[in-house]
Amino acid sequence: MNEQVLLRAEHISREFKTAGGTVHAVSDVSLDVYRGETLSLVGESGCGKSTLGRLLLRLIEPTGGRVELDGRDITAMSARSLRQERRNMQLVFQDPYTSLDPRMTAKKIIAEPLRAFGVPPQEQEERVRALARQGGIPEEFLDRYPHQFSGGQLQRIGIARALIMHPKLIVCDEPVSALDVSIQAQILNLLHDLQAEFGVTYLFISHDLSVVRYISDRVAVMFLGKLCE
Repeated sequence: MNEQVLLRAEHISREFKTAGGTVHAVSDVSLDVYRGETLSLVGESGCGKSTLGRLLLRLIEPTGGRVELDGRDITAMSARSLRQERRNMQLVFQDPYTSLDPRMTAKKIIAEPLRAFGVPPQEQEERVRALARQGGIPEEFLDRYPHQFSGGQLQRIGIARALIMHPKLIVCDEPVSALDVSIQAQILNLLHDLQAEFGVTYLFISHDLSVVRYISDRVAVMFLGKLCE
């Protein structure tokens, strides 16, 4: 593991206004994620783990604090600059059944980020097929639709989509919690192998300590919106 900091969050907070008052979903969280490592974020349901993951990617705007990715302050970026930075940070969702567009084939789902950034069609085809092979997705499956896949296969497609732009950071939000135990092991091994191949850094969100123990280099514990350990 490279001890160089890739992601640095300083005093990140997020409040939500409700009819009953103000909810402090994330309160004054600071953390560093090192290049090439897997930092797991654990805590009970509702403690703010997923909210923090989205704040770090600026999918949710923070109420306070700042986030740096590779030395660049993404909380201060314009929408246009942030869009370009998106290629360096991706998200793998918890539920592969609802996170992928049912109207698109596997090939189109994986290639979607390439299309968004104007990569030529021939290069899209080559990169999708290469990454599908690395991700254990048979080439003949690429023209199938999501309803034709198992949960584990769908999560492989979601991981391939996240990796297709060769990002520096992937936030994995409970990526195996919706899968059977035997399939969980396959996906965790895939994440490990792809990390070794591409040098990607993971922030791995989970409440399952056996999964965390298997995949993590370091662990951060959240409780009631705060980082406590």
